[in-house]
Amino acid sequence: MALARSPGRCVRAIFDSDDVLHQLRTVQAVVRHLETFPLNRACAACERALHHGNFSYGGLKRILREGLDLLPLPEGRPAHGALEKPRYARRPAEILPLFGGAS
Repeated sequence: MALARSPGRCVRAIFDSDDVLHQLRTVQAVVRHLETFPLNRACAACERALHHGNFSYGGLKRILREGLDLLPLPEGRPAHGALEKPRYARRPAEILPLFGGAS
């Protein structure tokens, strides 16, 4: 199976997620797994993985196993790490006095 546009983007994203090329085995496993699915499902799974920033073999496998690739992608980009009311976040003005800074 030749890599389509989405799986190709997914492979590039996996390689780009690490400064060093330690991702070769992950890419090989991902490609091998994607080859067992129809091209439209492989592409949809890669689009979902890219959308959520999930570059692991296990994540892609779970997307396909649970049929998440068959569901429409959520609107907009996910806010990774952005919480509306972070529990432990403090404004700089609250923290600076603790370190001898201006209040």
